[in-house]
Amino acid sequence: MSSESYGMSLAESACSSMERADAFDSLGDDSLGDPTATASVERLTPRELGQWGESIAAHELAVRGWTVHGRNWRCRSGELDLVCTDPQRHAVVAVEVKTRHAGSRVPAIEAISRDKLARLRRLLVQWIADQQIHAPHLAVDLVAITVHREGTWTLTHIEDIA
Repeated sequence: MSSESYGMSLAESACSSMERADAFDSLGDDSLGDPTATASVERLTPRELGQWGESIAAHELAVRGWTVHGRNWRCRSGELDLVCTDPQRHAVVAVEVKTRHAGSRVPAIEAISRDKLARLRRLLVQWIADQQIHAPHLAVDLVAITVHREGTWTLTHIEDIA
């Protein structure tokens, strides 16, 4: 299991505004708009905060060269936040995104039970079957986003959690 962590202000981006717009267009981003733009995240509902975090995660993974195949894929058994391809691992990856305000009582990594990890793995296998694709390597990763009061956020990406 490897982990990478970094942070930036809500107004910063790792790419130009044109690249950022292209990345969001290709992801079919929701009505929250550009998640890297300065916004009052404090006023978001828990659902909106989760969507915002998923947008941040999808954007950052796309900037790193990952292909984002889907967001919020659902079936009777549950939901996958993001389904991506990691070109370095040659793997199809289910990415669980947890977004928390700094000081939250439960850290993101502790918010995922063993049962949930097993369910995410089963859901990824179901997604692969539904898409009728061959995927020699499967992985489940966690992206934890912590939003700080001063308008910054920290992203921690933990690979192979299940």
